[in-house]
Amino acid sequence: MRDRGNFATRLSTRELTGLLDRGRPVEYGPGDHLMRQGDEGDFVIVVRSGVVKVISSDHAGGTRLLAVRGPGELLGEIACVDEGVRSASVLAQGLVSGVKIARSRFLEYLDDHPAVAREVTRQVTLRLRAAENHAAAMTSECVDIRVLQALADMIAFFVEGSSRTRAEVPLRQCELAQLATASLVATHRSLRRLRDRNLVTTQYGRVQVPCAACLNRAIYSKTITGCGGSPECISG
Repeated sequence: MRDRGNFATRLSTRELTGLLDRGRPVEYGPGDHLMRQGDEGDFVIVVRSGVVKVISSDHAGGTRLLAVRGPGELLGEIACVDEGVRSASVLAQGLVSGVKIARSRFLEYLDDHPAVAREVTRQVTLRLRAAENHAAAMTSECVDIRVLQALADMIAFFVEGSSRTRAEVPLRQCELAQLATASLVATHRSLRRLRDRNLVTTQYGRVQVPCAACLNRAIYSKTITGCGGSPECISG
């Protein structure tokens, strides 16, 4: 049975190899643009390693973090398919490697492989549905729960291994606020409360989670105090 995870894992080995063979390897350093908002959608990228940020800019020059993507994700497919311009920019969080495929070669491959075309459609649909569900959850829950959920979502990208692993999320508090659909002031206050509950610690440009299992439990209970990373944590 196919993995229900990211785009690459949903394809068979043969399908994925055939698609990647249509492109060329690319590498990016921290802060490099993989794609720029407003540019023509003339290629897609399949991320092979690393993490990227999806960011939108407004006319006043402000930016908003929309999402974080990791290995196996397909980027830029909407602008390629609808022949439009990029609706957001994609920046490398750290070192990123991938395969860049020209629009013409990507569309030719989809024409010849309907199953892969369905997976592209499925990915677009899932992202739209996830955005709708996220918006609903983020307006119905209190700020603390929204911040905890945003941190839990980010741990999946930035931490490998056991769910109890000590986690470090390398995002600024303003970016965390954007993911949590909260004001910066409200996010600051929330993080202070979560620090008092021993669920997080904060440093410049990052939030540390002593125990991811405690954090996940706290999403469903406002009374939980974190273990501080104790190896004897009952959450494990």
